[in-house]
Amino acid sequence: MTVNAGTRRSGDSVVARKKTSKKWMGLATLALAPMVLLASPGVASAASQECLQNSENSSHDMAGNSSTDHQTQSVSVQQANNTWQDWIWRGPTFQCPWNVPSCSYAWQQSKTTGWQASVGLSIKIPIPKVGSWLDEITPSYTRTGSTTTSYTFTTNLSPGQFAQPIQVVQRRWTQGVYQGIYHSTGAKCLPSPTNPNGKAFEYTWSPNERWGSWATNIEVSDYGTYNVWK
Repeated sequence: MTVNAGTRRSGDSVVARKKTSKKWMGLATLALAPMVLLASPGVASAASQECLQNSENSSHDMAGNSSTDHQTQSVSVQQANNTWQDWIWRGPTFQCPWNVPSCSYAWQQSKTTGWQASVGLSIKIPIPKVGSWLDEITPSYTRTGSTTTSYTFTTNLSPGQFAQPIQVVQRRWTQGVYQGIYHSTGAKCLPSPTNPNGKAFEYTWSPNERWGSWATNIEVSDYGTYNVWK
């Protein structure tokens, strides 16, 4: 994905960046809780116009980023009813003896595990060549993280039951849209006094316009516990 950064009227060109989105798993098998999606174009005003450049030196529409006066936001519009567990670590197994009334078991150690999202992020953009930093502004999308658990807590077992300390990252499938976009007027402008030959165009900011879509597994929480079975 090409990320196009704009420039302010008084600033120099911002270097474009590139980023590659990861593959993602479909939502077809999940029951989603629908939410209302409203699309209302923003009202343009003279004060909202900016002279912007992009890496392609073209006048296509752009998403606002950290170098522009206005920034595009990601908006969550739909999410799965339930969360799912990603077990990132499993510890040693303990079994309660059969010849005792019951057992109390505590692993009594500390464990730190680094983890990486097992599924990725999907971005769909219906507007051709729209410049963006969209994967960076998708809410709570965490590719990697670290979980530390001190297993000082105790679990009670029946005779013959097994117990195993585990660490869990809890996730929820979520999808949404992007809000706010720069529309080019097609009129050329001077991006900076120090760059008189720069190719820039006047843009109008549309703050309430919703467009595109994204879907990802958002991290809800991470914790340690015991897996108990018989």
